[in-house]
Amino acid sequence: MVILILASSCKKKVPVPDIKNPVPPIVYVSGDGSGNYNCDGESDQIEINAALDYVAEHSEYTTVYLKGPNTFWIDEPIYISGNTILEGDEKAIVKLVDHADWWKQFKPLIGQKGTIFEEIMPDQSVTTGNITIRGFELNGNRAHQYEPSGASCYRMIQLQNCYNVTINDMYIHNGLGDGIILEFGVDTNRNETMYDINSKFFNNRIHNDGHDGIYVGQATNFEIYNNIITNTRTDASIRLQNCNNFKIYNNIAGNAPDRRMSGSAAVHVMNRGDAIVDDVEIYDNFFYGNQDWHGIWLERLAKGGAGTLNSHTGVYIHNNVISQYKLAGVGIYGFNNTRIENNLIEISAEGAGITFYQGAPLNTSLSGFKTYVKNNIIVRNATYGIDNQQPLVHTFISDYNCIYGNIKGNYNNVSSITDIYSDPLLPCDYELHDRYYNATSYYIFSPIWQNADGQEDSENPVCKTDLGANKVWQIYHLKSESGRWDGAQWINDTETSPCIDAGDPVSEYSNEPAPNGSRINTGAFGNTMKASKSNL
Repeated sequence: MVILILASSCKKKVPVPDIKNPVPPIVYVSGDGSGNYNCDGESDQIEINAALDYVAEHSEYTTVYLKGPNTFWIDEPIYISGNTILEGDEKAIVKLVDHADWWKQFKPLIGQKGTIFEEIMPDQSVTTGNITIRGFELNGNRAHQYEPSGASCYRMIQLQNCYNVTINDMYIHNGLGDGIILEFGVDTNRNETMYDINSKFFNNRIHNDGHDGIYVGQATNFEIYNNIITNTRTDASIRLQNCNNFKIYNNIAGNAPDRRMSGSAAVHVMNRGDAIVDDVEIYDNFFYGNQDWHGIWLERLAKGGAGTLNSHTGVYIHNNVISQYKLAGVGIYGFNNTRIENNLIEISAEGAGITFYQGAPLNTSLSGFKTYVKNNIIVRNATYGIDNQQPLVHTFISDYNCIYGNIKGNYNNVSSITDIYSDPLLPCDYELHDRYYNATSYYIFSPIWQNADGQEDSENPVCKTDLGANKVWQIYHLKSESGRWDGAQWINDTETSPCIDAGDPVSEYSNEPAPNGSRINTGAFGNTMKASKSNL
């Protein structure tokens, strides 16, 4: 016997899974008749939602699995409940139909059960926990929708007031809104209350979306790592608003040349006046730019004054490559005690390597801001290496950096007695380097931009777009006669960079291979296993 359930939002009838009974803990959804629920390519969210409801109602089940290869066509959202895993084959594709015609902000392709199609969520006591989404492809079909890009229509995955969330190994692309958004407890004033979400976002590829690649709001305790985020249209690759206690590491983010200077930043940390920031780490990332603002943007938002001097402190930025942003590699608005160490920052189109723009919004009486810049290589930026635009309220402490080739000079309102000003001798061919920023394809990413699919570049096998930033950093290792890592092996150059053994003598160096001179290298690979070797 087949029992039919009439879906209220559609004329389509869906059989419950009593013909092919599921075996705990997984319920299968397919397009070839082999699943417990079987789709026909029309309003496939009905079967998927029925399977998700079945799992939510039966405690012995945990997982809805989308079988591939198959394209599941949806014309309304998919809703996942708490304590549920939604996963699929790599070749399982969930795709929005042509001209879905929702014309509704904040309505996602995938949301949690009880999703509110509003930006304001006044009842923070209604929460959903323990959600995992992984393994399949999510296609927003942006070229065949009527709504404009970046207007919060068709968010790809939107979770509201959710915790214990894991989103991994997804291919999310061609959306008009955010790729992944997890926002907790937003009220009309976007208050400073933060909620422990205990969440991870990793191994995802997010490409060609209309707004943020990954957005998290009003949250603490999360990690964002091993993602590739490309061609973000109107905002940041990764944006955090009123967040603390998080790590962002080993990601790749940037735009292809045909999206030149589109989007705002690779990482945008934006906290209001009293929202505490005292535990943030951004490291081991490759941010290669063509975005319209800063590589890493620390922005203190004004709200009823600025809070205390030390409300926005404790950001540690280290071991990143930050290349080719319109403004600064690192732009700071009112943050204090920021530590910027062992990065390589280069080629901002209109700005400096590192800039402090302003002190406390709406409270110019505050002073005493400090930023600590140490062991970095800062080269070939359009204005200064380090630019202090608010010398009455802010001081840069600049030590043991290599600052070279910046158009307007090394500093603006900054001084140092330990920095050096020599060519760092990177193996990067700057003629090619400049060319790939202006040609039809990137030198190190050509020719597989459109899919960002993690394959090797056959023309340049050393440089890969595999998950993990270490695969694409090879042109930034320091030349060394004793040994430089080229991505596959140690090779010996005919000259040695002055940045080897040039970092702060008290900095930790023990992770560098021998011979290491018992001193850290400057640049992105200082105190790492792939640091260039010393001449001893």
